[in-house]
Order: sequence, then C-alpha cells, then structure tokens
Amino acid sequence: MDQEIGQSAPMPESQEFSVPWSVLDNWIAVGILVLLNIGLLVFLYLSYGEQLVQGPGIILVELIYLLPVLVIFTWRRIHWKHLGFGKFDSITMGLGCSLLIAGYVFILLHNFILFALGVDTQGDAILKIFTELESPIWFFLVGVVFAPLVEEIFFRGFLFQGFRQRYGWVPAILISSAIFAAAHLDLVAFIPTFVLGSVLAYAYHRSNSVWPGIILHFLVNAFGLCAAYAATQFPGVIPS
Repeated sequence: MDQEIGQSAPMPESQEFSVPWSVLDNWIAVGILVLLNIGLLVFLYLSYGEQLVQGPGIILVELIYLLPVLVIFTWRRIHWKHLGFGKFDSITMGLGCSLLIAGYVFILLHNFILFALGVDTQGDAILKIFTELESPIWFFLVGVVFAPLVEEIFFRGFLFQGFRQRYGWVPAILISSAIFAAAHLDLVAFIPTFVLGSVLAYAYHRSNSVWPGIILHFLVNAFGLCAAYAATQFPGVIPS
C-alpha cells in the first residue's frame, strides 16, 4: 500500500509483492538486454564511441534499458503503473540516504585498495571522458536525468519486483543489483555499482515506489559528475 509523504513506512506485506509478469519474463528481458549490450560493444569497437558521447545519440544508448520492458509489457498487455509510480514516505528517503553514506564508506575503501594496487577506478574513467569532451552537456543530461529515471524503472521497478515475487526480497536485491552492476560493462566498478543497486532496491522494497530510487540515483550521479567535472576544470584546486 502506498504511503503518504511524511507518514511512517511499514514493510510491505507479502501479498503486495504480486506483479502481472513472471520471473521468466524477467530473464527474457535480461537476455534482450545482453543482446543489446553486445550490439553496443560492437558499435563502440568500431570507434563510434567518441561521437556517441559528444551528441544526443548517447540518450538512445540509455533508453535501450526500456526496450526489454516495452517488449514484455506489450506482449503481456501490462500497464506501466505496475512499475511503481505511487507515493512514498520521508522515512524511506532518510533511510536511503543513511544507507548511501554507509555504502560510500565501503566504496571508498574499495577504491583505496584499487589505488594501492595501481588500478584505475571508475572515477578515473569519468575524468578521462570529461577531458575528451568538447561539451559535457549531453553526458551530464544522460547521467543526471535519463539514467536515474530509466535505470530505476528497469532494474528496480521491473527486475527487482519480478525477482521479489518469485525468490523473496533479499535474493531479489542481490540478483537485480548484480545484473545492474554487470550492465554497466565496467569490471572495476562492479562492486561499487552493486552496493548502490542494493541500496536503491531496498529503498524500493520499503516504499513499493520507484521515486525514492530515482531521487537517490539522481543525487549520486549529480554529485559524482559535478565533482569529476570540477576536478578537470580546477586541477590545481580540486584534487582528481
């Protein structure tokens, strides 16, 4: 049951986990996403990657996450409201922020270990992208606006809910977060992305709403991208 903003947030009852698609639909969607990512990798291998991030074409890359959902929902004749666009409570947001802070402690430790081993982190890769961009506007637009919306719809609203219905909420968090991390096609960033996905999936579980995850995802991406861009513009002031 959706909660009004400001009210307490009891954990959802088991009967609220029911969704009008099956776990098989989830795995079909994952298979479609794998095929799309293979196509994307081939596209990048053909040296179109730089052109892609420079223009609006990068938006289309992000929107491919919606294609598996569109296929399944059209096939099953499911309304988009089932993805969880209802109201949410302030307690979920507070809990989500607290879990993000705890997660970042773990992520910083992870990055410190990578640094000690001489391995570039995800932040290093983002810094490199910014140094190569003529204008960061499209990269920012996708990272801050489209990615939180599209990825929360697919990974939490669709995948997490489907897995939760079949496996329970804890396995669903682990499975959906692992797929979320793998879909970013960055082995070094797998663990940090998995941690972020787990926090966002738990926020969905607490609220049965996709909005807390979208807001938290927006904050994470906005802070990370702004910090990375600032580091490239003021290298003598902000350490990279």
